[in-house]
Amino acid sequence: MITQRLFLKISIFLLIVIGFTFLTSAFKTGNVSVNDLKIEQKRTKSGYNYTIFYKNNFKLDVSLIRPKKTDNNIFLCFPGAYTDLGSYSVDGLFIDNGNIINKNKVNHSLGGAIKIINGECEIFPTNKGKLLSDSIINFVVSKKGSLFQQIQMIEKGKGAKYKDIKLFQRRAIVKLKGNKTAAIESYENITLATFTNDLLELGVTDALYTDMGAWDEGWYKNPSDNKIVTIGRMKTQTDKQCNWVVFKIL
Repeated sequence: MITQRLFLKISIFLLIVIGFTFLTSAFKTGNVSVNDLKIEQKRTKSGYNYTIFYKNNFKLDVSLIRPKKTDNNIFLCFPGAYTDLGSYSVDGLFIDNGNIINKNKVNHSLGGAIKIINGECEIFPTNKGKLLSDSIINFVVSKKGSLFQQIQMIEKGKGAKYKDIKLFQRRAIVKLKGNKTAAIESYENITLATFTNDLLELGVTDALYTDMGAWDEGWYKNPSDNKIVTIGRMKTQTDKQCNWVVFKIL
């Protein structure tokens, strides 16, 4: 009789432990919402203003199809890779969740890239595309990951040097100290050099530029009321945008 009671108590205890573990796991992975999109405004010593969109528990991903604002899975969206002005398709190597685009059209004027696997990213130098080897491509494909080329503005805390004096609103995917991922955009029109220096001041360790100028339109869902807020001000070529970066739940 005592053995049966002991067995029953142990069984109930194990059921409670298993149930608690399941509920805890579900809470961690199933309750990501618009409230997880932390948005912060900062002003640097240069006098320019920046908006920081922290990824937090969202997954980073890419899309070759324009994301719908009604998609309950997506909370931030903006252009990623450049658009080729001849074909109006993605400029450079692009991997979309394991599917290779432009494998033989690596852009050798772009020095950086980003690979995205399981919603997390790594920004890395490519030596103007020379390091985008079959081994890297095959690895990303095997993980059903994504990759695209862009300008790497900051590598391991060291900023690139630019002579470009053009003034545009700027945006980048960044890694901050502590390996946090975010997207940062300027409010004012500034040079790449100013943007790079200000990102360093904001604590960025790695930064990859994203398409701006006439291709700058994106949007996010305001955490306070879930309403759509458009970002990017020029938007004159928005109808020709061909790829996007998103923060999403699944």
